[in-house]
Formats: sequence, C-alpha cells, structure tokens
Amino acid sequence: MRLVLFDIDGTLIHSNRIGRSALGRALHDTFGVSGAFDTISFNGMTDRGLVRALMLAEGWPEADIQARLPHFYERMAAAGRELFTAEHIRPCPGVLPLLAALARRDDVVPALLTGNIRHTVPLKLAAAGIDPAQFRVGAFGSDSALRDELFAIALARAETQLGLRFAPRDVMIVGDTPGDIGCARAGGGRVIAVATGPYSADVLRDCRPDHLFVDLTATEAVLQALFDRVST
Repeated sequence: MRLVLFDIDGTLIHSNRIGRSALGRALHDTFGVSGAFDTISFNGMTDRGLVRALMLAEGWPEADIQARLPHFYERMAAAGRELFTAEHIRPCPGVLPLLAALARRDDVVPALLTGNIRHTVPLKLAAAGIDPAQFRVGAFGSDSALRDELFAIALARAETQLGLRFAPRDVMIVGDTPGDIGCARAGGGRVIAVATGPYSADVLRDCRPDHLFVDLTATEAVLQALFDRVST
C-alpha cells in the first residue's frame, strides 16, 4: 500500500496568487496589520509559519500570536469563501487524469501534505474542480509552523484513521518546491518533484528528488514513479 501526499499550490492547482490576497486580508482583520507581506517568499512555508514570521517582525509577542490563530483561521476561511473561485484557481496540467487513475486503484491512499490551513483546503480544491473528499487524510499548515513536521503528522493520521501501517519508504510526497523535497527526506519518505510551481526543473533536480517531471500530464509515467519499488 502506498500513501501519496500531495502538495496543493503549484502541484495540484494554480491559484494566481489569490492566496496572498486572502492571507493579507485575514492578517489585517486579525492583527490590524499585514506586515512585510510582499517581501516574504511563501514557497515551502506553512500558513501558520508565515503568520508567525510576519507578526514577530511586527513586534507581536509569541503568546499573543498563538492566541489569535483561531480567529485568523476563521478570517482566512471567510476570505477564501469569497476569493477562491474558478475564475482564479485552476488545476495544474495532468492533475485530474492522474487523480482519476489513482481513484481506480486499491493499493494507494491519496492524501494531502500542504502549507494551507485545513479551513481553506476544500475551498481551493473545489474551485479547481477537484473533489476534496478523494483525499482521505492530510496534514495542514494549521498543524505546525514547520513543514518538515507535517510528514510525521500525515503518517500518524493515516495509520490511526485508516487502521493501516506504512513504512516511510512507502510514503511518497508529490510537490513543486525544494521544501517538499526536504520534507520527504526529513520523514524518511520519497518524493516526486514537479516543475509546475515557481521552481524550474533544473533547480528541483539539484535537490535530488527520487523522480522529476515537468508536469503531471504523462499519467502512466507518473504512476510508474509512484509505485516503483525500492529495496528494503
């Protein structure tokens, strides 16, 4: 059995930076400021980590930031319900056929590992025409400020909620940033890098993923990569 953990932005969907607009609105609603919003890279970070970094730089105490996170999540979801539409969000090339192919198999658990908070994930996916229910478990940007911690969270949830056991080598992350590759390595899993996000294939190749694709349109080749076997 293979556990496949999909990143969202740049991997499953293109959102035309609309997520930045939602985040900025939620930050202002929650903290009264958005911080040095346009100077920070979102790539590979979690939403929780972004909020922490931005508000610490504004002088907010750590304890106050943590206390306001539930309100931030509510405001982020409210912004998402307004902004996350098919006009702004579309699936990345090859994603819909690949997900359909995985749905026909009984030897894989499609899941999520994303920097997005849990509250906005179904909104983004639905806007791109992707059924959120097909992902049976996930780890989210509201679970930790550190992306590398999400691997263990996703694995534990899959095993607890589904009653299955996965060796780390049978967990595959599919993502578009060096952060996704680093997360897989931190958890002992494997990784498919896809150059549909902000990083070129050359940059991703230098990070030494197990497999690299320009996009996910070659469904059979991606399936082969997902289900390749490694020695124990």
